[in-house]
Parts: sequence; C-alpha cells; structure tokens
Amino acid sequence: MFYYLFDKAGALSGPVEFSVTPGIGVQIPSNAVEISFELPSPESGRTWALVNNIPREVVDQRGLVYRKEDGGQQLWSELGELPAAFTIEPWPGNYHIWKDNTWQFDAESQLSDLKAQVLAQRDALLRDAVLRIAPLQYAEDIGDASDQEQLALMEWKLYSVELNRVQHQVGFPSDINWPVMPEPGA
Repeated sequence: MFYYLFDKAGALSGPVEFSVTPGIGVQIPSNAVEISFELPSPESGRTWALVNNIPREVVDQRGLVYRKEDGGQQLWSELGELPAAFTIEPWPGNYHIWKDNTWQFDAESQLSDLKAQVLAQRDALLRDAVLRIAPLQYAEDIGDASDQEQLALMEWKLYSVELNRVQHQVGFPSDINWPVMPEPGA
C-alpha cells in the first residue's frame, strides 16, 4: 500500500511514509489516502487528484493566471482547465489585447491613449493661457490697455489658437510641434 497526501485543491503528492509510533502503530493524517499501487509521475502541466475517490491525472494550471479582458493577474488555486476568460500566457503589458489565442499588440489603443495624453496636455496649456489672457482682455475692454499689454494680448491669443490646432498637425499625435509660449511678463 502507498500513502498520498492531498491538498485543498485535491492534488495528490507522494507517496509518503509515516513513522510507526511504538505501542500505537502508524497514524494516518486526515489529509492522506491509501492507494494500492504507486502512481507514475504525471505529465507536464498535470497532477494526480482524487476524482470520485479514484486517482486521475488532471490539468494543473494553479498559480498566476491572466485575465484575457485586461491582462490583470489573478492567483488560480483550482485543478482542471482554466475558464475561457483566463490564460497562463503572461500579459506583455500596455496596449496588448487577447486575439486569436495570444496577446497581440494593439496599435489603435496606443494611438488613442497618446491622443488623449496630447489633448490633455493641450487643454492644460490652454487653461494657463486663459489665466494670462483674462486680465489683458479686461484692460483692453475698458480701454486701459497699454501698447505693451495689447501686444501681449495678441501674442497670448495667437498662442492659444495655435495650441487649439495641434490635433490638425500632420504628425499628430506622435510628433507635435508645440507653439512657443509667450514670455510670462508679456
């Protein structure tokens, strides 16, 4: 007889030997099973488990797995095939999607993310420009703008217009020719 231990998932390990306690004999732990023959080594990616009290070789993909939907990691602890939503193939990183049973680089999602980053930067620069333009425009509106303030107002307005047009540049979004910000004192 051969003794095997089983874990929480039901995977068998062994055979193991238990020592004889004098006067008591061999004590078998509750997570052990007795099998009349020695189990051969399982194939790669498989393990032995008790299925309906019969030792069966089953798929063992326990460990780190990846969600096909977003590449997120998850620790898998069950025996058997993974659900269709998971893979053991490591997620290569940003801009990779699960397609045709493998991770593939998705240039469209990278481009979309780059566009969003560039437009967010543009919007931040436009907000800063508005803070510079407002007091100059007020001075202009009330007829109290100096020649230097009128020139500065025109420079900041031109800068804002150029900023607003960055998405129309030929190299957008990967190659942006950012307009030069007017001097802050301008």
